[in-house]
Amino acid sequence: MIAAFVACAGCAGALRPATSSQRPNEDALLVLTGLGYGRDGQRAWQSLAAEMAARGIDLYVPDYLTRSGLASSRENLDEFIREARLDRYARVHIFAFIAGAWTVNPLVDAARLPNLASVIYDRSPYQERAAAVVVSQHPVFAWLRYGKTVFEIARTPYAPITRPGVNVALLVESKPSPFMRRHEKAAQERGPLAFDCGAFLQRYDDCAYVPLSHGELYARMRDVWPEILSFVRTSRFTSNITRTPPSGDPLGRPRS
Repeated sequence: MIAAFVACAGCAGALRPATSSQRPNEDALLVLTGLGYGRDGQRAWQSLAAEMAARGIDLYVPDYLTRSGLASSRENLDEFIREARLDRYARVHIFAFIAGAWTVNPLVDAARLPNLASVIYDRSPYQERAAAVVVSQHPVFAWLRYGKTVFEIARTPYAPITRPGVNVALLVESKPSPFMRRHEKAAQERGPLAFDCGAFLQRYDDCAYVPLSHGELYARMRDVWPEILSFVRTSRFTSNITRTPPSGDPLGRPRS
């Protein structure tokens, strides 16, 4: 089935299949965007929606993050899961950006998605420090732009899912965002930057690296889509993806 898709007016990139009398596909992909999600990311997912549906996967991108904190965002996400009737799918898959992981993992362990088959996590040694850096370096801006949520992410340790039976992949950004380059010293003060898959302290069935920064990943999801499809279908990324951690200076500065 090639489904029509609708964007929610007034929502930050929310997408779901248009209401139709046709039966949904057997698979759904739930994309959990993060604090950096904007128009480039919205356009990237919109451009993929019909192609994904033709491949048998219905796309859902909820507008769930709030300024009121992780608990409020989690309640929004839980409500979206119910209203979208994701329980009618044979399999649900998640692509979680950073704030998405902080939000959804407790719901996964609470079995709020009993038909969850796989999760692909966007991980980044750089960007996962961005919340703590912006809160410490620019607290007023952080509050005005993101509210309580960014402060909670900054101080809340990452808690990986423990639920069995869910395939897990890590897609690791290997380039720093412009924000992290500007705040190199603050980032380095928080300890060494480790890119090895084991450094993320969570189980995984596959782990690979993309030569993209956080903003670039949002804008170039079409480049990553073949890897998402491969993992959904086979529980492995393709053989073309890089599985070797980046070497050299962790912030990509030229050697003297």
